Amino acid sequence: MVAALLLATAAPAAPRNELSAGVATLLQLGTFRTSPNILLVELKGLRTAAGEGPWSAVQFGGGLRVGWPAAPGHLPLEAFLQAQLGAKLGVWRPAAGFELGLTGLNQRFYSLVYPDNRLEGYEDATLGPAYGAFTLSPMRFQLGRVQWSALQLNLGTGLGPRDASVRVQVGLLSLGGWL
Repeated sequence: MVAALLLATAAPAAPRNELSAGVATLLQLGTFRTSPNILLVELKGLRTAAGEGPWSAVQFGGGLRVGWPAAPGHLPLEAFLQAQLGAKLGVWRPAAGFELGLTGLNQRFYSLVYPDNRLEGYEDATLGPAYGAFTLSPMRFQLGRVQWSALQLNLGTGLGPRDASVRVQVGLLSLGGWL
């Protein structure tokens, strides 16, 4: 009887580390101009705060993104930290949270509508590297140790004192696994 109880309590714990890779697109809107559509490749790691209980819905972690096309003089790289709250409803794992990051993908098209626009230089000067975003992953699913997600949405803005930009990022597809 004691051996049966020991075997039952020695069951492997649920995995708490998620590693994923994905593809997304990014558009940044400034006061006068927009960015080109930037294709992003993302590598992300998240850790669940607890194996059981209410804290098991909390994940935190970070990652890197590389983007194309890159503007001359810009490092096409983003580094970010993320915290999210998720739900477990069968295989469906929706999540929402916040992201803070540093980006080298701040770039804008030159305006053809206002070819002599003297405010473009001012607008470029307001683009800082720091940003904050709200993240939403409504189409996130887990089968066993494999997780996939589509149509993730990140809405954010720059965190500089004069930053007047909006960033819209759509995660097209992300595949990952639990370790």
